[in-house]
Amino acid sequence: MSDETLEKRLLHKVGRAVAEWNLISEGDRILVAVSGGKDSYSLLVLLDALRRRAPISFELVAWHLDQKQPGYDGAQLR
Repeated sequence: MSDETLEKRLLHKVGRAVAEWNLISEGDRILVAVSGGKDSYSLLVLLDALRRRAPISFELVAWHLDQKQPGYDGAQLR
């Protein structure tokens, strides 16, 4: 499976969950805690793609969550 196909599938599933559960409303400001892992970064990327396509306006705020893991350097995320 190509990266593009995976991204489209994930975007579709996230969009469907947002719509089905009414997770985002007009004017919402959503904080996404980004730790540097693939899961939090992926969530931010997918929500940003939805934000650009959505029929409503909402804001995303990325916040670096430093978990103080030994050897972890989150400087690029800050």
